[in-house]
Amino acid sequence: MGLLSRFMPPAFKHWILAELGDGEEKFTRVFHTSADWIVITRLSDSRIVEANAGFETISGYSRDEVMGHPIKDFNVWAVPEQRVELVQELMSKGHARDYLAKMRTKDGGIRDCLVNCALIALKGNVNSHAVWIARDITDQLIASEQSSAAFRLTPDCMTISRLKDGTYIEVNSAFEKAMGMHRKDIIGKTAQDLNVWNSADDRSKLVSLLRQNTTVIDYPAQIKLGDGKTRDILINSTLFESRGEELMIAVLHDVTEIRAAANEILNLNTNLERRVQERTAELQAANLDLKNALETLNIAKDQLVQSEKLAALGSLVAGVAHELNTPIGNSLTVASTQEEMLHRLVEQIDTGLKRSDLKKFVSEISMATDILTRNLMRAGDLVTSFKHVAVDRTSSKRRQFSLAELIAEILLTMNPTLSKKTCKIESEINKAIVLDSFPGALGQVIINLINNAVIHGFDARESGSIRISADFTDDQHAYIEIQDNGKGIHPENLKRVFEPFFTTRLGQGGSGMGLHIVHNLVTGLLGGQIIVASSHEHGETTFRLTLPLEAPSIDDTNKPIGV
Repeated sequence: MGLLSRFMPPAFKHWILAELGDGEEKFTRVFHTSADWIVITRLSDSRIVEANAGFETISGYSRDEVMGHPIKDFNVWAVPEQRVELVQELMSKGHARDYLAKMRTKDGGIRDCLVNCALIALKGNVNSHAVWIARDITDQLIASEQSSAAFRLTPDCMTISRLKDGTYIEVNSAFEKAMGMHRKDIIGKTAQDLNVWNSADDRSKLVSLLRQNTTVIDYPAQIKLGDGKTRDILINSTLFESRGEELMIAVLHDVTEIRAAANEILNLNTNLERRVQERTAELQAANLDLKNALETLNIAKDQLVQSEKLAALGSLVAGVAHELNTPIGNSLTVASTQEEMLHRLVEQIDTGLKRSDLKKFVSEISMATDILTRNLMRAGDLVTSFKHVAVDRTSSKRRQFSLAELIAEILLTMNPTLSKKTCKIESEINKAIVLDSFPGALGQVIINLINNAVIHGFDARESGSIRISADFTDDQHAYIEIQDNGKGIHPENLKRVFEPFFTTRLGQGGSGMGLHIVHNLVTGLLGGQIIVASSHEHGETTFRLTLPLEAPSIDDTNKPIGV
């Protein structure tokens, strides 16, 4: 009964002992109700004299099949050597305990069983029979093997150690590798023996937490491995009891690289913030330099614009001065001739004036007066036109004016410059166009466009033609077209002609500001639009201005550049 009771559940065993006693009838009840394989064989010939239901379940044989037959006839021992060892121990000691053996079932399957056997006396014959008790632990072994495999193959270090002194009971392959030691050299030694803990306090604190909570998650510590280097780890540990001892199973997750990477990221972030601050300071300094450069550039541009205006005005002055030289020179000549004629008349009066001499004097003085009058009138017209153009160009006063008269005055003042280039200008202006606008700005535009055609369009050519036309586009707008038959504008340059400082005559007197001024004046002060079309192959360029008959009101403080 004592041997049989080892395989019973505790509650069942206590019930048997307390309620049933040790009688043969009670033994029979336990025998037949146990889930374990229980067989009684006669020692002399190994014949089965009794088998329980557990035997039928585990072996697959029915009780009727095996009763009275030697147990060896059923080939239940998968490894015959195991039976030999058990029998030897049974005969020498009278019993054998917890022997792991492989048993074969009726269908040929192999089951792992934990076997216990003992000699017993039946019908008064001492040690005449043997009782065999086998518990099927196949599933438990499979689970144990799986757990053991998981334990061994887990990439993190795992250890099982006694709680009281830290003696290692089991370690996995990862811990062996980390320590650079074989399992047999670790088992039985303490963590202190192997100098694993960087600080003994870490283990003491961990043990204290385990006694309080049974399980500890992510406990930070430092350990020393086989290479002597200190590693940062997080420990997950729990307590369990085995054979009356408190054991601790621990999983050691190495976070050294992770923490190093985190520190590196932290350092990078710190350095990045510093570099961002330095870069920001550099950009602020660069922006300040750019701002100063832009201010300088704007000043230079304004100076260039003013120089461009003064240069154009200077050219007008030179041209007008040259043009005035002829009528004034003619007038001076005629006046000198008249003075000589008057002296000669006085002498003739003293010596005797003839009628024919008087008639001749009157005729000549009349002709000279006519010549003098025409030349002085020509000079007066030039001065009047120049005054209108010059005053308009140097001011931005708004007034009503005839477009045809404005263009006529401009062409008159530019005639000396154009005559040097033998440039022919044709104009077809609708005389009904009257603008309420800024004649100075519009005159600047027309002069710049004509000069642009002469300088860039005709270049080194000795002659060329410019055609100026203007008409209404609707009842509120008029257009002006200035077309030349010069060399045209290259397609790559066409889209850049209005950009400041863009010129194809860099170093040859071109500032790149003429057409920029034109664009600003037309789109700004005059409130219009300007487009350019050119055929580089056929050598034609056309600037078309669309202007409102009444210019928009613009505050003097908001005048565009060039006005």
